[in-house]
Amino acid sequence: MSNDNSGLAGLLGFVTGAALGAAIALLYAPQTGEETRRKIKDASEKVADDVKVNYEKLGKEAKKSVEQIKAAAETAIDHVKSFIEGAKDGLKKEIKAELKEEIKEPAAKKA
Repeated sequence: MSNDNSGLAGLLGFVTGAALGAAIALLYAPQTGEETRRKIKDASEKVADDVKVNYEKLGKEAKKSVEQIKAAAETAIDHVKSFIEGAKDGLKKEIKAELKEEIKEPAAKKA
């Protein structure tokens, strides 16, 4: 799971770096101001779209991770409940056996 997050962070860093590099290249390119502004606007819209897509991917991955953790927690709770029920049943059997022995012992002492 941590590899997925670092990969996504790396992708986001790459996209951000590429956008900054493109913006700097546009500023130093020999062209009119109007053309430069249009290219910067187009580049910023592309970056905004890329960020939105990556944000949505991250949200889906986070939701999936939360669902997996929830399922694992529910399974663990079920196992603990089963263990406790088994332990209770075992203790009940032991107590019943001891009570039967105590009932038998006084009867044997009287005889």
